[in-house]
Amino acid sequence: MSGPGYVFTSKQLGAVPSELAGVDLAFVGGSVDDRGYATINALKDVAKTISEFRFDPNHQEIYLNGLAVNRRRVIEHMAGSNRILIDATTMGLGEILHILMGARQGGHHAVEFLYAEPGEYTRNDTASKDEPQRREFALTTNCRFQGVLGFAHEYQSNMKAAHVFLLGYESARIRNALEQLGDRDRKRYGIYAVIGVPAFQSGWESNSIRPHLSVLDELDIDDHSIVYCQANSIRETYLTLWELYRQLGDERGCFYVSPLGTKPHAVGAGLFLLETKGCEPTTSLYYDHPVRVNKRSKGYATWHHVTVKLASA
Repeated sequence: MSGPGYVFTSKQLGAVPSELAGVDLAFVGGSVDDRGYATINALKDVAKTISEFRFDPNHQEIYLNGLAVNRRRVIEHMAGSNRILIDATTMGLGEILHILMGARQGGHHAVEFLYAEPGEYTRNDTASKDEPQRREFALTTNCRFQGVLGFAHEYQSNMKAAHVFLLGYESARIRNALEQLGDRDRKRYGIYAVIGVPAFQSGWESNSIRPHLSVLDELDIDDHSIVYCQANSIRETYLTLWELYRQLGDERGCFYVSPLGTKPHAVGAGLFLLETKGCEPTTSLYYDHPVRVNKRSKGYATWHHVTVKLASA
């Protein structure tokens, strides 16, 4: 086990970052809300090439501009591009991991990310009326947890493991994860939680904490197993996971990561998994590849432009 080697340059702005000018290749996904449309439209004005990228977790297939392709084709598509950007606003973690792998294998020294925070999230009106204190949100669908080829390690009952859940607004996601994991010997399988504090906006942290109080209590997760990490920081998430990895990783076990919270948390987890791929202790993704609900948020707030220098490139 070495240590974190990626270098981050981050900017937070109230409008479209001027630094986007000159991007050679931008990867985007599908837009389902105001900020998704905003980031794609912003990139259309500045990027030389925009490519739609999609990952199908059920069949472990990737699609470039609507066509099924393999990793080699993605690497070829990136060739000759000095500046590669991923629109994290509209893409999922599965897509992001595949692009990161292609960039690293293609010898690219840096990857850029664009992300726009929501102005507000759409509430689940029914749940809010019945249980106003729970602040429930319905932001995603799909509850089947599965890995991504190259980032999955099967658990064996005789091994030690640490499983870190980065929590968001939807407590049902961690409940589904635990149900699908089945019984685990908690003496050998430790569970830890990362909560996004500070949140995107003041007061939003309660939207993550309150829905999870009962499940954290059921799991006997106390303050010693809870870590707080800035909700909108890719870099802080990456460093937090590295710190937990050094504390909890066992050379004969596995360090599992389930990023169920903000997109910056998911991106930071993806970068951590990319860098520790093939290392000991083994790291693994355990993820539900959520389908984003249409109009899940309204408006947009802070824009983030992050450049990551990949040390192993």
